[in-house]
Amino acid sequence: MFTLDIHCHFFPQAFLDEARKRDNPFQASIELGSSGQEYLICTGDFRHPLTPDFYDADRLIHDMDDRKVRMSAVSAAPPTLSYWADAPSACDLASRMNDSIAQRVTAYPDRFLGLATVPLQDVDTSIQEARRAIKELGLHGFQIGSNVNGRNLNHPELFPFFAAVAELGVPLFIHPYIPAGAERMQDYYLHNLVGMVAETGLAIASIIFGGIVERLPELKICFAHAGGVFPYIVGRHDHGYLVREQECRQAIPHPPSYYLPALHFDAITFHPLALRYLVDLVGTDQVIIGSDYPFDMGPVQPVDTILKNPTLTEEEKRKICGQNAAALFSLKIMN
Repeated sequence: MFTLDIHCHFFPQAFLDEARKRDNPFQASIELGSSGQEYLICTGDFRHPLTPDFYDADRLIHDMDDRKVRMSAVSAAPPTLSYWADAPSACDLASRMNDSIAQRVTAYPDRFLGLATVPLQDVDTSIQEARRAIKELGLHGFQIGSNVNGRNLNHPELFPFFAAVAELGVPLFIHPYIPAGAERMQDYYLHNLVGMVAETGLAIASIIFGGIVERLPELKICFAHAGGVFPYIVGRHDHGYLVREQECRQAIPHPPSYYLPALHFDAITFHPLALRYLVDLVGTDQVIIGSDYPFDMGPVQPVDTILKNPTLTEEEKRKICGQNAAALFSLKIMN
């Protein structure tokens, strides 16, 4: 059975090289722990051992085989987004990281698709880099963060980028990072356990209420972490649309739930009934497996998690494991 993981990260060497430089503009560093293990430290409460699964393609392929994943859509890990850096530095880094992603895809074309990154603090350069990534490097889509330095994705300055991606006809994967209210979620790892899924819900609400999906129905968007909180509180959003006309109807002629079947979601729910609900809400064709590799907040066996879900039919399992992703990326496969 063909399987494709839409949510798979690595740290391009260009970023790691920058992290080793003192006083780099990306708020990243590599420090040596007392045991001799190196740690990568980045903005956004990020501190992880710098192990081979963070950067080594052969290690990733080995782990993909162990997890029954045939192909992965690889993206630079969210701490590399660097929206907080000065624009010229971020633009240069994004270009070099996309070159690295393209090199990985070229070396293993039967195992990887590439999701490019763009420096969204400079929208004009982001559009130029987006076109280069697809038309010159041959990459297959994009990953962006859920906000740009605290600006929600419906900010008017960002709309030309979404229009450019729609014109290119490739998928856009939206991943949360630096969630709103993170300063109140420092205990119990809540900035990830609660913050990341709340941040994704905020991003979905922003693009729906902000009219991005309404204005660009051809835009292919996929959200991480099963859409965060949004699918599970969509009824509240619909109610707000009905009773708060001044605030909620400025940009959309339909209630928010109307737009959900136009979006895609990874399948990272960690609960079989939650996944069943998501599939029933948005449609079987809109859900795709994700691993969140190499981080521990993804399922260890993303394919088996789907195959062993007692609430899914065999056809649904085949679609979620690979067929939906193949359709999203316009791949020809034989199941």
